[in-house]
Amino acid sequence: MNPDLSRLLATILDHLDVPKSYYEKAADRHRSLGEWLHRPASLVRQFDPDVRPQGSFRYGTVIRPLNEKDDYDLDNVCLLRALTKGDITQAELKRLYGEEIKGYAKANGMLAPVEEHNRCWRLQYADEVGFHLDTLPCVPEDAAVVRRLTDLGVPADLAGRAVAITDRKHPEYRVPSRLWTSSNPRGFARWFESRAALGRSRGLVENRAKASIEDVPPYEWKTTLQRSIQVLKRHRDVMFRNHTDVAPISMIITNLAAHAYAGEADLGTALTNIVARMGTFVRPGRARVPNPADPAEDYADKWSRDARLETNFWKWHAAVSADVARLPEILRGNALEREVRT
Repeated sequence: MNPDLSRLLATILDHLDVPKSYYEKAADRHRSLGEWLHRPASLVRQFDPDVRPQGSFRYGTVIRPLNEKDDYDLDNVCLLRALTKGDITQAELKRLYGEEIKGYAKANGMLAPVEEHNRCWRLQYADEVGFHLDTLPCVPEDAAVVRRLTDLGVPADLAGRAVAITDRKHPEYRVPSRLWTSSNPRGFARWFESRAALGRSRGLVENRAKASIEDVPPYEWKTTLQRSIQVLKRHRDVMFRNHTDVAPISMIITNLAAHAYAGEADLGTALTNIVARMGTFVRPGRARVPNPADPAEDYADKWSRDARLETNFWKWHAAVSADVARLPEILRGNALEREVRT
């Protein structure tokens, strides 16, 4: 444990972290969309839409972009709870949901056009905080898929959160079929929160000390896992500032760091141990970096299509390992310099 190292990292994080108001604004975006989808005239209201945040704003690992003009990424999942894969085609669900998203954008005065991506729709907000929101429509997975996940060792609470998503690249996208792409972003979020919770009691912000731990949202926990991931993401951003398209993606970093975390209380110790261990959780065969809530879902699936992505992950891991190892030396050098000056 090196208190000076942890203080240095905490100072760095003060410059990386975003204000609590940004998290609150993000939550308001998700809430507003959910309310729109439940209004009487909604095309999907009858399907009981349930909007839940995903990604770094949910995990509490958001950092300021390197370029102040860049947007913050928001993600949510909209589960149409009263639909099944047999009720509708992927294309029809995507179209219906897209009509609602376009209507929401128009009603809220958004000037940027709504963008359709392979699996989601993107909204572009333009106010004092630049957000773009990717919203993913989905339906509950079949009981057979949930059973397959539990047979593979996924806890029932996580397996039951699996969803079937629309994907324009799917061969049966436009025809009635039960063969949809399966995913489990909600299960991953719950798993990540369980990992972060290993250090939760040590990291709660002081001004919420009187609240029940269960009442504090994950982005306020400020555990050493969450803080370590923020440092790792910034290191990645700096290293690949000119090659962002082939940089290690945040979901891979987040997944591996959460696996490597053991609840260390000291930030410097947590970061050092996470970096040392995280590479061991990359599997030799597919899936290379699986979703712990769905072992067939591979966050490194693009590695097989572009060899640069895996190469750059290991280059980044070697670089961050070397830089973390050098931090105590840097601290000693700074302390010596201060002594000389005095």
